[in-house]
Amino acid sequence: MARGHAEPVQASPDEIVDELEVLLSRLSDNVDELVDRVKPANVVKRQVERVKEYFVDEETGPRFEHIVPVVVGTVATIAGLAVLRRLLN
Repeated sequence: MARGHAEPVQASPDEIVDELEVLLSRLSDNVDELVDRVKPANVVKRQVERVKEYFVDEETGPRFEHIVPVVVGTVATIAGLAVLRRLLN
């Protein structure tokens, strides 16, 4: 029983060309997918969808457990900046 390398399969030039064309097509598809994935407009779309999903549930509507802390934090920040501005002037 011999271990190691099997005899290489001899492919015709046409078979090699066909295989290379298939590989090139798959590579091209992968590159196109990567380009599409990192396109700024698509990145923005995905981020907007994530934010929407965070604040609004498709079935139940607004998620107040997520909305209220953001609103309170925003109001507190604005109020804090207003107070700080009055103190510094």
